[in-house]
Amino acid sequence: MPHASLYTHSPKYYHSYFDLVTTDDLLVALKDNLDLMEEALLSIPEERLTYAYAPGKWTIEQVFRHIIETERILSYRALRFSRHDDTPQPGFDENLYIANTAHLRFSRLQLLDDLVSVRSATLSLYSTMNDSMLDFMGTANNVGVSARMIGFMIAGHAKHHLNVIGERYRGVGTED
Repeated sequence: MPHASLYTHSPKYYHSYFDLVTTDDLLVALKDNLDLMEEALLSIPEERLTYAYAPGKWTIEQVFRHIIETERILSYRALRFSRHDDTPQPGFDENLYIANTAHLRFSRLQLLDDLVSVRSATLSLYSTMNDSMLDFMGTANNVGVSARMIGFMIAGHAKHHLNVIGERYRGVGTED
């Protein structure tokens, strides 16, 4: 579990994501999390990627796109804050992002390539940060956060969505 100080200084909605991370070593958390995402994605048959558990819900493909796109945005914020750039960063509407890519289809291999590329870039970025860079507080979506908080949020956010896939997309890869 991430260090207790993260809970003290972070937005409340980050806490449920932090709770899903089982180590306080950020690089280990991100690496282990990538392994989980790869295993999950590889276990889903290609034809099931367009499955949604209810009308109006995201497909499995869209959930993975959301994980990837959110990580891109959060990593950008972490880069800015780690360089002591205190320019406030705006929020984003994840539903708008999905709606504007709904016409696109991504194969399991494309999703996997994107997932690995984005996480590799995130790991590379975080491997260059010292404590001062990790702990500099910036503002994103009108709340104070640090690059360290964002890193644990990235890992926890992905794990949250893997849990959702496991719970709500039952039968994926088998008969419904």
